[in-house]
Amino acid sequence: MKKIKKLILVASLFISILFTIGNVYASSSSISISPSSPTKGKPVTITITVSNVNTVSLTATISGAGTSGKIKLVDASMSGDPKTFSKSLTVTPTSTGTLTVKIDEGSNAVLDAKYVNVLGSRSVTVKAPSSNTNTNTNTNTNTNNNNNSNSSNSDSSKKEENKSNDNKLSSLTISKGTLSPKFSANTTSYKVDLTSDIETVDIAAKANDSKAKVTGTGKKDLVIGSQTYSVTVVSESGIKKVYSITFNVTEKPTVFTQFGDQKLGILKDVAKIEVPEGYKETTVTLEGEEIRGWKNDKTGLTLVYLADESGHKSFYIYSDGKVANKYELITIAGKKYTLLDIPSDMKEQEGLKADKVKIGDMELDGWSYEDKNHANYAVVYLMNEAGEKNLYSYEKTEGTLQKYVVSEEKKANNTLTYVLAGTTALFALSTLGVYMMYMNFKKKSIATIKDYYDRKNQG
Repeated sequence: MKKIKKLILVASLFISILFTIGNVYASSSSISISPSSPTKGKPVTITITVSNVNTVSLTATISGAGTSGKIKLVDASMSGDPKTFSKSLTVTPTSTGTLTVKIDEGSNAVLDAKYVNVLGSRSVTVKAPSSNTNTNTNTNTNTNNNNNSNSSNSDSSKKEENKSNDNKLSSLTISKGTLSPKFSANTTSYKVDLTSDIETVDIAAKANDSKAKVTGTGKKDLVIGSQTYSVTVVSESGIKKVYSITFNVTEKPTVFTQFGDQKLGILKDVAKIEVPEGYKETTVTLEGEEIRGWKNDKTGLTLVYLADESGHKSFYIYSDGKVANKYELITIAGKKYTLLDIPSDMKEQEGLKADKVKIGDMELDGWSYEDKNHANYAVVYLMNEAGEKNLYSYEKTEGTLQKYVVSEEKKANNTLTYVLAGTTALFALSTLGVYMMYMNFKKKSIATIKDYYDRKNQG
């Protein structure tokens, strides 16, 4: 019985370990570090492999033990059968400690039009190099040799004391963009804003002391998003200082669509945007490109995420294969409404005149009343949360909103107006007809009388 219990316990532990490993490493990706027990000052090769996927967009960050770097693994072709993607990078640890390789958030892969999790990380311990110092001593060493040894040790200590502690840079430059703030030897953190048309950047640095060592320079890969590269300075005496540069890369559109007198750029990097409540992801076609969109089943609206010519990014309403108008919400009395363009057949409203209506900080196209007794009221065209499009009467003093309804009196007046207009038109036509008949009869009568007297005179 005890043996069975032990077997069950071992099996449970084994399953638990399997689940733990599964949580750390995604089935579709792997991280290898060679050698597995690296040593300070010796090269280490890191390889990222993603297998059995159609396409991949992945960035892995290397850090710790005096290392820094990025591995970029990108293929967006979406063509052919599933395949394996792999890329390696060699780094050299400058100190002991933990070297970590972590796949960045936002990395993903696609297999058969479905996203595959590729996140994971791996760490190894970098050890100090083994000492080969010969500890054997010669028992026959005389006093003079001992004295010489003591003198040598004393000289060595003095040399150590004379080593420079200067671990500052005299210059730090990049091939693209501008450092913010401007470089200063005492400032160690910088930011750079770039666009996605720049895929690599060269980092150059020079130590203030010629005997100091600088690492982390050279060509660096860039991807959309934020990534940080470090330049490390180690003084002659071994004191380290780290300068970091964070590159913020935003997508630069390559395909555009026309909206009024504006050109809007189609954005494909939309993984991290905040989607409005109630909208679910879908696929739409814009300018021949299949892009992500978001649809609200309740309102029937479909949104796309675009950038204007100044680089400002916003949601726009998509309809019939094109951009209909900008997606904007307004909150009135605790309820949310979607701003809509006024249809051409609704622009003329009885008793109203086209006007700008200010509600809060927003200015809407709408109408004001021609009757000055209704100066505190305006009318706007909105969509409510149920997807209903209506004319609304807005009271400016209290900030209230209610459906705009044409009064029965106005309807009756309009009906009476139409009736009177129709009656007048009918009367005019009738009068004209009688007049024309009279004139025709008159002409015929005159002609008959004239003909009678002509014949009488001849006879």
